[in-house]
Amino acid sequence: MNWTNAVTQMKQMKHYFIACALVFTAGILMGALYSEQFHTFIDAQMEALKQIVNSVEGKEKPQWTLFWIIFWNNASKSLLIIALGIFFGFIPLFFLMANGLLLGYVCAVSAKSTSLLFVLKSIVPHGILEIPAIVFASAFGLRLGFLVLKLMVSIINPERIAKGRENLRLFIKSLVPISCLLVAALLIAAVIESTLTFWLARG
Repeated sequence: MNWTNAVTQMKQMKHYFIACALVFTAGILMGALYSEQFHTFIDAQMEALKQIVNSVEGKEKPQWTLFWIIFWNNASKSLLIIALGIFFGFIPLFFLMANGLLLGYVCAVSAKSTSLLFVLKSIVPHGILEIPAIVFASAFGLRLGFLVLKLMVSIINPERIAKGRENLRLFIKSLVPISCLLVAALLIAAVIESTLTFWLARG
């Protein structure tokens, strides 16, 4: 794996990271403040979360089951969202907005029914790694879409096409070490969520 190229690509990602962080933050605020306008979507997502919780209950080792569900769900979606960025980056942005809406809604409802401290205990321990990893993956998906779009626009100029192809090649090449880094971060986050967060939320 070429980590030098991966680092070089990450240095060019500043604006993509900022854009994705802003979209995610906007989603959180909208989910917390205007949840009634998105209730159909949020209800569907909440039902999916309930199914995950129900699948864990009754298991002989619920925390182990929870770990694998969380890890597989987050890792597979993060890698998929990078790949789906090829459609000009729209899907990663939608993914961020959707996750922000859900997080904002859950935080607002939990804060009202329990306390802000409970919300923090339920999100912060694993969220320190999980949330940046999701934003990170979406940013790479967004850049992939931008590079593809840029290559298509420059098709009338042979010199720009050559440069665009090379930029895309180097970026795609960097996705192997980047994906490994993402999976490692999400693995640690899943361990924390299925142990420390699980314990704090029940305490």
